[in-house]
Amino acid sequence: MRRRDPGNKRGRKSHDRWQAPADPTVRSIVASRSHLSPETQEVIDRYPGAEVISMGSSLKFMLLAEGKAQLYPRFAPTMEWDTAAAHGVLLPLGFTVKKTDEDRPLLYNKENLLNPWFICSA
Repeated sequence: MRRRDPGNKRGRKSHDRWQAPADPTVRSIVASRSHLSPETQEVIDRYPGAEVISMGSSLKFMLLAEGKAQLYPRFAPTMEWDTAAAHGVLLPLGFTVKKTDEDRPLLYNKENLLNPWFICSA
């Protein structure tokens, strides 16, 4: 059985609506080394020429800020405290951190502090 996005109320896989854009500028993708889900691997597979940089923690966001990576798909659990500060750093740099099942940014200060799955990109 596949894990469902905690914010997904309709029962479909939460990445069904998100499609990897045809973007040749994606040269590097950051991914979690301890939570590499099948959904994350599907996104990585859409960019066959991209280098995958695996690391833990919110350091992945900082590689985006530095320009060392262009995409961060996250199809595994994170909490608000894992993403909020990095999200704030990336916003003025032109990045978005969007839910995978709708074209809306992650929200914070929710009753349930578990984040839905997300994609971070410029």
